[in-house]
Amino acid sequence: MTKIWVIINNMKPLNYILPLVILMLVSCSDNQNYPMNKIDSSETATFNLKTLDNKSLSLSEFQGSYVLVNFWATWCKPCVREIPSLNNLYKKFKDKNFEIIAINVGQNAEVVNNFINTTSPIDFTILLDENIDLVSWKVEAIPTTFLVDDKGTIIYKVEGEKHWDSPEFISFISSFLN
Repeated sequence: MTKIWVIINNMKPLNYILPLVILMLVSCSDNQNYPMNKIDSSETATFNLKTLDNKSLSLSEFQGSYVLVNFWATWCKPCVREIPSLNNLYKKFKDKNFEIIAINVGQNAEVVNNFINTTSPIDFTILLDENIDLVSWKVEAIPTTFLVDDKGTIIYKVEGEKHWDSPEFISFISSFLN
């Protein structure tokens, strides 16, 4: 142990100050801690799916709005638990060029309608991907949620259950709409 102190005491100040300065500069980066993961892609998001009342709806119809696209299923407990907070987030921002679209994966309209009839009201749009055709979205687990910007580009992604009406997410979504 004394050898270490001898080495440190014999070091010139520049030898230990310079690494400290470099460490401080690196740690002062502009990386922010967002509740979703930034996607570095200019790929335009697309889909054309059926609503619960069998009408076709495409993502391009929402151009000009930010869209939170949530992939879920009725059998997925985390998906079901986050529905009320998604609904609260939708109510908060629905008049500010913001939409939520929940895409049910692998289930038919009858199953989803039966589920909706037994749960609290859902005010946002629900679409069906019965045959799991949206492979280009690269959903590996559900729930998975994407934020699509007003030009139709996926800009953020997050997997897992979230509290969408938390101050963290409200502030995050608000930052795009103001």
